[in-house]
Amino acid sequence: MKKIYLAGCLLLSSFALFAADGDTTNVISHTDVQLTAHGDYDGIAAFPDGSVNYRKITMEFELGKYACPGYNPNNPGEDSTQTGWCGDWDYDVHILACTPGGDTIELGRIITPYANSNMPRTPLSWKHPYLFDVTDYYPLLKDDVTIRVSFEGWSAGFTASVKFHFIEGTPARNVVKIDPLWRGTYYYGKASDPIETSVADITLNTPLTANFAEMKMFITGHGGDNNENCAEFCKKWYKFKVDGNVVDQRDIWRDDCGSNFLYPQSGTWVYDRGNWCPGDLVRTNIHKVPASLTASPTFTVGLDFQPYTSPDSQAVYKIGAAMFYYGAFNHSLDAGIEEIISPNMDETYYRSNPICGEPKITVKNYGSDPITSIKFQYGIEGQTLNNYTWTNNLSSLNTAEVTLPSIADLSTASGTNNFVVKIIEVNGSTDQESLNNTLVSKFTSAPKWTGGNFYVDFKMSDKVYMEDNMYHINEVNWNVSDMDGNVIFNRSGNVNNSRYIDTFSLPNGCYKLNVDASTLGVGLNFFNSFIKGYFRIYDLTTGNKIALPKTDLGASSLAGNFGNGFTQYFTVTNSTASIEDLGKQNYTLIIYPNPAKDFIQIDVVGELSKESIITISNIIGQEVYSTTTKSKKISIPVSSLANGIYTLNFQNEGNRKVEKIVISK
Repeated sequence: MKKIYLAGCLLLSSFALFAADGDTTNVISHTDVQLTAHGDYDGIAAFPDGSVNYRKITMEFELGKYACPGYNPNNPGEDSTQTGWCGDWDYDVHILACTPGGDTIELGRIITPYANSNMPRTPLSWKHPYLFDVTDYYPLLKDDVTIRVSFEGWSAGFTASVKFHFIEGTPARNVVKIDPLWRGTYYYGKASDPIETSVADITLNTPLTANFAEMKMFITGHGGDNNENCAEFCKKWYKFKVDGNVVDQRDIWRDDCGSNFLYPQSGTWVYDRGNWCPGDLVRTNIHKVPASLTASPTFTVGLDFQPYTSPDSQAVYKIGAAMFYYGAFNHSLDAGIEEIISPNMDETYYRSNPICGEPKITVKNYGSDPITSIKFQYGIEGQTLNNYTWTNNLSSLNTAEVTLPSIADLSTASGTNNFVVKIIEVNGSTDQESLNNTLVSKFTSAPKWTGGNFYVDFKMSDKVYMEDNMYHINEVNWNVSDMDGNVIFNRSGNVNNSRYIDTFSLPNGCYKLNVDASTLGVGLNFFNSFIKGYFRIYDLTTGNKIALPKTDLGASSLAGNFGNGFTQYFTVTNSTASIEDLGKQNYTLIIYPNPAKDFIQIDVVGELSKESIITISNIIGQEVYSTTTKSKKISIPVSSLANGIYTLNFQNEGNRKVEKIVISK
C-alpha cells in the first residue's frame, strides 16, 4: 500500500451554536467528545453563509481528559497485572474540513501529551485550548460543513472540543481558490515504494484573479525503524519544487521539545522529534510560489525527500497539504498584535511567566508595505499607559517578537490584573486596520523575595547516557540578571555530581533567574535514567527555602525534571545590607547527612567573624561532643554515638544556631 487515506466524509452528527460577542461569531462542532478508539469523530458545523467578510478566523481545539473505566493511573500498562492506558501516550490528532466534493483538507494537527493523571500539570480535570489561524480556509468554512477529528491513537482517555471564532472585518488578502494536494500516511525509505512516487508531482491551474500562491503543509514523522529510529527520531529534510525547481528546503524536525510549555509529562517529552513535540500543536509549514510562476496559467508542484533506506519499512511521514491562491493585499499599511507572551497567565506561556520586568509580544505585518516603526501604548489596565516606538524592518506577512521596556507597575503589582497593549501608529501614520491593534491578557504578579540576601544550593546530576551510546556531562548553568540584561551572578556546573553553594545579595528591584540545561536537555532529573541533581534557593537570613515552582514540580520524585531549563522572575523588596556588611550576624548552616551513621558534615553559608564553638548534646542534655574551629566546612565523627536524637549548638560571636540531628545506624 502506497498510502493510508482517511475515509470519506459522512454527516454523522451535528450541533452548532452562534453567540454574538461584539463582532465575533462562534461556531461549535464538537463538545467534550470522548476519543475512545482509533478513528474519525465527525460533527456538522453550521458556519455563516459567506455574505460577511471576516478579518480573522480562529479554530480552537480543546484537548481534555476523561476517566477510563477500570483504569488506575498508579498502575498503567497492558500486562495481566496492569489496568491499561488512559491518556498516557503521545498520539497525533488531525482536524479536517470535509468539502462537498468529498475531499478533506487538514485545518490543524496536535499531538497529545503523556498525560498520566498523577502528573501535577495533567490531572484528570486538565484541558488546554490549541489555537489555529484558519482565516485562509474561509472558502471551505461556509454553510454546513462536516468537521472531522481524526484520532490516530490506540488507547482512550482524551476528549475533543472544536470551536471556530469568526471576527468580522477585512482580511489581509482574499482567498480566491484552494486546491487540495497530498494527504495521507506515506512510507519513508521503503525501497519498493519510494515516497516521491507516492507523493507525486501535481499540476495546478492558476485562477485569473490570483496574485499570489502559497502551499500550507502539515508534516510529521512517525515510526521507529531499526536503522536511525526513523521517522520519529531522525532528522531529515524535504525540498519544495515548482516546475521542477527547488524553491525551499525544510528540516522535518523540532529541536525544542525540552522547552515544552507542558511539563513534566509521564513520558519522553524532552526528546526532539520529527516536526512535533508531545502535548503541542504541529506548526504549519508555508511555502511561497514565486511570483513569476503564479502569473502562469499552470504550474507543477512536488516534494523531494532526503535519500534514505529503512531496513524494515517502519518509517512514515503523515502529510496534509493544500495550495492557496490570493488576490491583492487589501491594505498597504496594517500591523496586528498577534499574542502577548508575557505577562500572561495562559498555560501556553507558562515558561515565560510570571514576570516583573520586560513585556514581550509578537506583531505581524498584514499589509503589502514594509513596516519600519510601530508606536505602542502598554501597561496595566486602569493605570497610566506607557509609550514606546519600536524600530525595525518587518516585511510583508512576517512576524516579529517585540520586547517592550520594563515598567515599574509590573514590579509593584499584586494579585491578578489585566495587561493591555495597543498600536498607536505604524511608520508614523495611522494604521489602516484598527481591529487588530489592541490585545489584553490576564496575568499574575511575580513572587516577591524579601531581604535581598540569598544562597543557591546546586548539585549536578550524575553522567547521562544519550542516544549516541555515550555518557555525557549534564552541564547546567545558572545566572541572575537585572532588567537591563546585566548578569550579576552566575555559576557553570560542568563536573558530574558536584555541589556548588553560592551566596548573592540584591538591592530592591526586578530580576531574572535563568537555569540553562540545554546542553543535553534532560534537566537535573529524568525518569531515573541517572542520579539526579537539584537546584534550590534559600533566604540567607532565615534559612527558609524559596519556592521555585518550575523545578520543585510538586513532588520530590519530579524535582529537576525541567528539560532545557527554566526562568524565574522575582522582585526583591525590603532589601537589607549586602552580605559583605552583614558579617558575623548572618550565616546559615547546611547539615548532612541527617540522619547520620558515621559522620555529619556542616557547611557554613555566609560569613563568620571568629572561631565557632560547636557542641552536641543528647536528649537529656549531656554534652557528648565539642570543638572550636574557623573552618566553614566541618566534618564531625558520630560513629561512637548511640542511635537517637541530638541537639547541635553552633555559636559564632553571640550568634547562635540550634539544629536537631539524628543518629541512625
